Amino acid sequence: MIQLIAVFIPVFLLAVAIEWYFSNKRGDNRYTTGNTLMNIAIGAVDQVGGIAYMFLLYLVMDYVYDHFRFFTQNDSWYQWIIGYIAIDFLSYWYHRFSHRVNILWAGHITHHSSELYNLSNSFRTSLFQGFNRIVFWAFLPLFGFDPIIMIVIFKISGVYEFFLHTEYIPKLGFLEKIFITPSAHRVHHGKNDIYIDKNYGSNLVIWDKIFGTYQEETEKVIYGVKATYIDQDPLNAIGFHYFYLLRAIKGTQNFRDKIKFIFMPPEWRSVSEDTIIETKKAGFVELNIKWKKYTNFQFIFGCIGFVLTLAFQYYLSAWDLALCFGVFLFSIIESAKIRNGSEEIANDKNYILRYWIVFLPVLFSVIFYKESFLMPLLWYQLIVLVYTAVISARVRSNEIKWR
Repeated sequence: MIQLIAVFIPVFLLAVAIEWYFSNKRGDNRYTTGNTLMNIAIGAVDQVGGIAYMFLLYLVMDYVYDHFRFFTQNDSWYQWIIGYIAIDFLSYWYHRFSHRVNILWAGHITHHSSELYNLSNSFRTSLFQGFNRIVFWAFLPLFGFDPIIMIVIFKISGVYEFFLHTEYIPKLGFLEKIFITPSAHRVHHGKNDIYIDKNYGSNLVIWDKIFGTYQEETEKVIYGVKATYIDQDPLNAIGFHYFYLLRAIKGTQNFRDKIKFIFMPPEWRSVSEDTIIETKKAGFVELNIKWKKYTNFQFIFGCIGFVLTLAFQYYLSAWDLALCFGVFLFSIIESAKIRNGSEEIANDKNYILRYWIVFLPVLFSVIFYKESFLMPLLWYQLIVLVYTAVISARVRSNEIKWR
C-alpha cells in the first residue's frame, strides 16, 4: 500500500513549479529559491511528525468514540455534510486560539513567518501545530462522528487550503460571501494593522462573519510577522517562538506573569519583564553560482528520496525508515540553510562533523544491508553526504563572500 499523501505531494510540487515559472516569466518576485526551499524543508519535517500525529489523532478519536460518544450517527451521506461543517467550525476556533494564545501561536507562527506568499507557503507548517489540533478534534467523536470519516474530511479540507496560498487568483465575486478564498486568506497572512487577526476560517467564511473577524482585502498586503525573525534555518523557523517564550519566562520575575506568558496573546508583556529577547542578528553567506546549483541538485534529490520513503514506509523496517527519513531530512534542511546563506556554514566548527556523523549509519547500512531494495538510495545518500561535506569544507575555507 502506497501512502496517499505521497501521491498528492508531487501534485502540489508541480503546482508550485508552474506558479514559480509564471512568476519568473512576469518578473514579479513572488518566489525566491531560498524561500521556496525553506518552505518545503519545513513541510518535510512536518510530514515526518505527521506520521506520529495522525496515528495519535486516530487513537484519541477512536477512544473517545468508543467510550464517550453521546449517540451514534447513521452511516449515511449526511454524516459527511454535518461532519464537514463541524470540522470547519472547530477549525475556525482552533485557528483563532492559535493566534491569541502564546503557546499555540508558537506552533502556528511558522506558517506566517514568510515575507513571500505563494503556493509553497502551504508546506510551511510546524509539526507542533498538528499535535495542538488533537485537543480540538477530540470533541468530534463525542457527537457520534466516525473517526475515519473525520480524518478523510481533514485531508480534503487541507487540499482546498493549499490553493488559497496564491496572489494570482483575484477576488471571486459572490464566492467571497460563501467561501474563504485566496483573497480572504491573503488578508489573514497580512501584517498590516487592518489585517491583523482577521479571516480565521478554513473553507467557509460564515464563521468570520458571525464572530466579527471578517475583513475584505482593501489594501496591498504586507506579509510576514511583526516579530524580529531571520528566515535562514528551517528548524529555527519551527522553534524560534518557543525559545522566545523560554527566554521571556526566564526573564520575568513574577511567577504569575510567567504563567501568563504561556496563555496570554502574543503581544502581551509583563510589567516585571527584564530587558529580554533581543533576537540575534544573523550574518549572510553568499555562495558562488557553482555551489548554488549543487545545493539545488542536493535539495531536489533529497526531496525525491524523501517522497519515495514516505510512499513505501510500510515496506521498510524501523531501521530503514529512521535512516532514510533522517538522512533525507538532513539533506533537505542543510540545503535550505546553505541556500539561504546561514552563517553557520562558515562559523560553526562542528558543521562538517555533522555530515560525517550522518555518514556512518549510511555506510553501515550499505555494508550490512546488501539485500535491501533501498540499496540504490543508500548509495545515493553516501555520495550526497561525502560531496556535501567536501563542498562545505571548501565553502568554509575560500568559497564565500559576505554581503
